[in-house]
Amino acid sequence: MLPPRIPPNNPIQVQKNGMIHPDDAIRQTDDDASSSRASAISLGYLEDPFSKLLYKSNLSIPNSGISNNRKPPLINIGTHHRTIGLDKIINEFLNSGNKNEKKQIVSLGAGSDTRFWRLMSQSNSTKISKYVEIDFPHLTSPKAQRISRFKSLQFALSSNSSYIEYENENENSSNSINKIFEISKGGTKLNSELYTLLPIDLRTSSSSSSSSTSTKTTTIKEILSEELLPILNFNLPTLFLAECLFPYLNPKESENIISWFGENFNKCLGLIYEMIGINDSFGKVMKRNLSSRNLSLPGSEPFPTPKSQADRFLNSNLGKGVFTSSQVKTLWQIREEIIDQEELQRQVLFLFISLMSIYVISKLEILDEIEELKLVLEHYVIAWGVKGECLQNVGI
Repeated sequence: MLPPRIPPNNPIQVQKNGMIHPDDAIRQTDDDASSSRASAISLGYLEDPFSKLLYKSNLSIPNSGISNNRKPPLINIGTHHRTIGLDKIINEFLNSGNKNEKKQIVSLGAGSDTRFWRLMSQSNSTKISKYVEIDFPHLTSPKAQRISRFKSLQFALSSNSSYIEYENENENSSNSINKIFEISKGGTKLNSELYTLLPIDLRTSSSSSSSSTSTKTTTIKEILSEELLPILNFNLPTLFLAECLFPYLNPKESENIISWFGENFNKCLGLIYEMIGINDSFGKVMKRNLSSRNLSLPGSEPFPTPKSQADRFLNSNLGKGVFTSSQVKTLWQIREEIIDQEELQRQVLFLFISLMSIYVISKLEILDEIEELKLVLEHYVIAWGVKGECLQNVGI
């Protein structure tokens, strides 16, 4: 069974006041992130052969100013630094501890993320026991559809397959490879040996919850237990990843998610990427821009600094789920401390090459102030918490 096709030009819901429905506004953030990644890839900042297979914009927002065109340098650089920082920590996690011990990864709010396929095309692929992605059913459905239509995406679903990039592959050229996956829940869930895609709305307090669970569970811990415990191994080191997810949840919900992983896995690494400083002058501008799209950040208010983001893993309210240690770095620190100078110089070259193809000089958006870059990058952090001696050296 293939997932249902998404109608072309799938319209988003517009409320009577002319604003986008909040659920659609949140889902649109995945389109924003994916289009930013596509821009960075097209300009040579990143390499990712899977992005073009998984990302296809289906949402259209009138008068939003959002398009799939080339993004400004600030966005391309930020996307690169975010990707490099997260990838380094995840690879450190996979290489940590007992080299023969496999690892598990759970990506919350994964959207159109390609990380699973990128990892499975690398040498670390043999170290992954299970990779789980969770998101709204409206986002898991098109992702399941595209996985089922591209052989280049199906290779990673089984430990017996190896990566082959099929040239000139299109959506209609693939039948599943030996039926190594199963699709259920109306095309919103995909399950295989190594990879599971789950349709869950993690906002348990939302009155418009679109969680696909059919039970009467009401708390996020109950939902996670019901969906994840049957497919994960408690004894294996487990990483959970939340990229720009917690800002859209209330603080108690994100606290319960962190606590659940800490309670259930003695060897655990929590990894989050978020914006900070939303109440300073830069943050207030960001909030106004988001508000114009009917987006709010209830989960960001209590965590305005890098330290506060790291401390959320050590909060006594986590109870048995409290982590042993935590660290944090801003994207600016990652730029200064992690990314080598040769790579930064290469990015300058990419920038000039991209500008050479643009002829209307008056319309160029040129990054000419390093202070502007620093201001933006200091408002985004990668924080991680560690539980278990074998993971204590994981970090950047």
